[in-house]
Amino acid sequence: MQKIETWRIKELSLVLQQMTELLRQGNNHEWANVFSHFRTESQNIVTKKEFDADQLERLTRNIKNCFHNTSTLRNLVLSRESSLPDLDIDQEFLQTKAHLLKILDDMKERMFEHIH
Repeated sequence: MQKIETWRIKELSLVLQQMTELLRQGNNHEWANVFSHFRTESQNIVTKKEFDADQLERLTRNIKNCFHNTSTLRNLVLSRESSLPDLDIDQEFLQTKAHLLKILDDMKERMFEHIH
């Protein structure tokens, strides 16, 4: 197993914060709380003196499970206060989800050392 650089976990934390904020703006506080919890876990991993690969693997697996086919998050459309559609927040939400999934895939790839 390879050690993942601290900056990668910090990037994950920032994207989780962005997801939390978007979900709150879209009036989906339940999912916002889930991603806020994930962010707290990621910050705990960074602040530990010794890298805990098992904790990081659990965290990334739990986040990834939120995007499973049966999850409501997969097709979530954010609601807004105004009656006018705000495509910007939905577009940003889609981009942030894609960015988060890319980070998770990258971390999963780096967690295991490949032998040729």
